[in-house]
Amino acid sequence: MAMIRFCRFVFVLMVLGPIDAVAQPPSDDPVEGPWSGTAEVSLIATSGNSDTRTFALGAEVTYDPGAWRWLGRISYVETDADDQLKARSESALVEMSRPLAERLEAYARGGYLRDLFAGIERRLTTEGGLAYMVIATDPQSLQLLAGFGFTREQRMVGDALSLGTANVTGRYRWAVSETSALTEEASFVADLNTGDNWRFTNEVAITAAVGARLSLKVSHKLSHLNRPVPGFRKTDTILAAAMVANF
Repeated sequence: MAMIRFCRFVFVLMVLGPIDAVAQPPSDDPVEGPWSGTAEVSLIATSGNSDTRTFALGAEVTYDPGAWRWLGRISYVETDADDQLKARSESALVEMSRPLAERLEAYARGGYLRDLFAGIERRLTTEGGLAYMVIATDPQSLQLLAGFGFTREQRMVGDALSLGTANVTGRYRWAVSETSALTEEASFVADLNTGDNWRFTNEVAITAAVGARLSLKVSHKLSHLNRPVPGFRKTDTILAAAMVANF
């Protein structure tokens, strides 16, 4: 049933998207500047024997004045059933990078996560290292980031954790056409203290333009904790369809 509701939601977005594209008059391309970003929203609601609702918001902003490049991300997901909140997830990321060579960059970032789906009350992370652009030929690009960091995690059950970490992230983008793109970001975090408390996340998304500034995005996100919070599973997944505004 959940998959049927998801497919219906995607169908509605695909119908409404082209209507927006036809209704809007043609506009000139925006003037390029140091700021760019996206904002997205998705909602799936059901009623009948049970009332359920899943609501998600997300935004990404990039500031690239020249020497330094800044990236900010936020996301929010909540699920309720019969007017009772079941779970909520909030995350934020701030990353800065500076070129060292044609394909090499130094980077540093900090993150915040509150994920009640997985029993995480609060997680604070810091990380720094080097990023190398392995593929930089249109229509594809692949960047690998490797560094070290520190994680402080407060769980809903059990003691708080303090971890020294080794981090590897891969960011892939394929411009399928002038109006669509496939992206994937995978991240592996190794626990330098014990070795077995590693984490892995992977998000793959395909985005297609349906208007001058609107796109339809379908994504799948996987989050895995090798040592989960007691009473919670190791793996969570989110399949979502969203309307995205570009600015």
